[in-house]
Amino acid sequence: MTGAEASLPAPPRIDRRRAPETAAKILDAAESLFSLRGFYGVSLRDIAGAAKVQVALTHYHFGSKEALFRAVVDRRADEHVRCLAEALDQALTVQGSRTERRKAIIRAFILPIVERTMRGGPGWKHYIRLMAQIANAPQQEDYTVPFGQHFDDLVQSYIAALKDLHPDMEEGKVYWCFFFYQAMITHILAESGMLDRQSGGRFHSSDLDAMVEQMVDFVSGGFLGLGAGPD
Repeated sequence: MTGAEASLPAPPRIDRRRAPETAAKILDAAESLFSLRGFYGVSLRDIAGAAKVQVALTHYHFGSKEALFRAVVDRRADEHVRCLAEALDQALTVQGSRTERRKAIIRAFILPIVERTMRGGPGWKHYIRLMAQIANAPQQEDYTVPFGQHFDDLVQSYIAALKDLHPDMEEGKVYWCFFFYQAMITHILAESGMLDRQSGGRFHSSDLDAMVEQMVDFVSGGFLGLGAGPD
């Protein structure tokens, strides 16, 4: 053994019975840090420090930062997609005017997001904020790929429902409407405090519950502005 080899630290001893708990701690720490700083603002060393584990354990469980980021996105994605899909299914049973049915579809998309953010606990709040952050990132970035793989089909199902409801609208304008809606959602999920400042403290950017119906009305009106016909 050379002197250099003798100076290398011994690899960590891994209790495989505790490995799932350790992986969960790493995922929780990564989810929190990525949601606050973004993909490029976080290192594996940062995550290991927040999880109170050795850096080597992040490599052992996930291999790379990119793989860990994907694991964070994957962990809650199926449940979130299922909840949003069920909300859409329920919205499509609503009877009444086209305005009422349009509002039901719009509401179905935002309500599960707000519910998880406000009452799902810290983990879900971090996850939803991270999803909003990824949606705002340049989509050619490799790290955004898992987001699209999980959520693109879901978004297309919402757009398809709105297109079916508005056969009189130009197809492209339905896409524009839903894109503007998603942009609004990703902005409010940042809870930036801008509303607090601009309203002199009368309204609060963290009060997402208070925004839901106003967003629904605003976005529904946008469809009329872009060519949706009367009920």
